[in-house]
Amino acid sequence: MSTMNILTKGIELFELNELFCENKKSFYLYIANYAASDGNENEQDNKPLRFHKIENMIDCIFSPNMFWSFYNAILNTDICDTMEHYHCNDKDKIIKQILSLASDYKCPTRLQVKPSAFDTQKLLKRYGFFELPQMNDEYQYIDFYHSDNLLKYDDAKSDIKIYELDDSTQADCRLRKLEWGYVLCESFGFRNAEIHGPFYADVWSRVEVGPTKPIRMFIAVKDDRVIGGCHLTLASGIACLFNVTTLKNERGKGIGKALSLTAMVNARELNYRYMTLQASRMGAPIYKKLGFKPIPSPYKSYVKIATAAWYYKIIEMPLAMFGIQRLQRLINIIQKLSKNLLLVMMIVIIPVGILIARMFK
Repeated sequence: MSTMNILTKGIELFELNELFCENKKSFYLYIANYAASDGNENEQDNKPLRFHKIENMIDCIFSPNMFWSFYNAILNTDICDTMEHYHCNDKDKIIKQILSLASDYKCPTRLQVKPSAFDTQKLLKRYGFFELPQMNDEYQYIDFYHSDNLLKYDDAKSDIKIYELDDSTQADCRLRKLEWGYVLCESFGFRNAEIHGPFYADVWSRVEVGPTKPIRMFIAVKDDRVIGGCHLTLASGIACLFNVTTLKNERGKGIGKALSLTAMVNARELNYRYMTLQASRMGAPIYKKLGFKPIPSPYKSYVKIATAAWYYKIIEMPLAMFGIQRLQRLINIIQKLSKNLLLVMMIVIIPVGILIARMFK
């Protein structure tokens, strides 16, 4: 793998945030290269994702009929800035095309926006996007050049094997990636495992990984069964660690730490100076022990759900308390009720009318 573009000089944290956003975009685009068809392909295409480059400028991925998915996303962190780069001023046309596609695919769309992208934030709010509360996740980085930690492989327990997947040399690589899709689904707590499991398994079984690929994948295997994994991406001059997952009944055994260390060692051996990640509340203390330090959140998250605009603002308060998945079920109920508004009004008004009539007898 070429090391020509690896960042070796010291930079400010805001610059590192910018590179993290670019790396993450490269991560999604690489997935789309294998698991998404574009809008011009045959309708019979059975790939799980759809990729669109709106007006040849704005990159979007959609998961048809998947109400909540990592991949329902606008990948540009500043729509207005991107459009200025291409000397395009019709922002309304761009947003309307994006929302039309989201409606066709029956899925929401989200966008992670740079905090400094004020024009893009105003544009999104005008079209009914609402800002999600900041998650408990913590963004962290490590500068290998100034780390006191001695990096070495950690094999976790003796009955657990950790190794790198490689599509070019391993006959069972696709099967292992398929297994890991189900691990991802369980680890991230998706309630509808029968829907999300096959979806994520299908996506990742298609994505090529290996030592010479932009995405490298490491898995943990016990009794010939995948129980954990992670992804290492090498783009925009930095390394990023994504999707560190372990089956719930295998947690607390050092598997996530061992997977992370394996990725860290590989990045360091390739002479990468910086590695960034987005840690969960559970994982953050572990990464701090490994030498990672916190950085400010590189973006704000906005989402547009295909539903009536009048209750967007109502959602924002309970969203922080109950979480997006529970509220999605509430949205579905409200949508069904809105289709039968007359019936609902009759159910409510008739008993009230009878009660009032009895009061005045």
